[in-house]
Amino acid sequence: MRSILLYFGSFNPIHKGHIALAEWVVEQGLCDELIFIVSPQNPLKEQQELAPEFSRYEMCEMACQSSRYPDRIKVSAVEFVLEKPSYTINTLRYLRENFGSEMQFSILLGADNIENFDKWREYKEILRDYPLLVYPREGYSVEKFADKIKFLADAPLFDFAATDIRKAIAEGVNFRDKLSAEVAHYIIQNHLYK
Repeated sequence: MRSILLYFGSFNPIHKGHIALAEWVVEQGLCDELIFIVSPQNPLKEQQELAPEFSRYEMCEMACQSSRYPDRIKVSAVEFVLEKPSYTINTLRYLRENFGSEMQFSILLGADNIENFDKWREYKEILRDYPLLVYPREGYSVEKFADKIKFLADAPLFDFAATDIRKAIAEGVNFRDKLSAEVAHYIIQNHLYK
């Protein structure tokens, strides 16, 4: 049975930190494949600052292709066909129903998500049925569900987030060093985050 690590997010946009983390997870042998699940609409986030979902999906596809493991780091648009807003539990149930016989799913998430994890729909079912691998985020602790998660203390830590990149683009500041060349080009070509 293949072990699939699901990395949910808006990826608005996907940046070098996301990819470095994905590569590290693969190198540590924590999964056979890592799949970025692009969320069209996160119920806990503001909608208006999101780039179009297909733009975010295409940028993820480019970033995965230019990663060190394009055969093991992929992207899925599964949430685009499910009801919105995107609740992780609905996606997990869908994946288990359709692929559960050949794949075992676990979830990769940042320490910032653990603080609000009990606000997630059916979070107890997620905790019970899916291993949670949590990477550090500056200023966030993982004490809340410490006994239920696997904390990846050695995962690479980045001092920037997608929010910083969007702000830099809007202000006309150089942002290319934080993105793959393909993603940076795509953002410029499509006038995103202006």
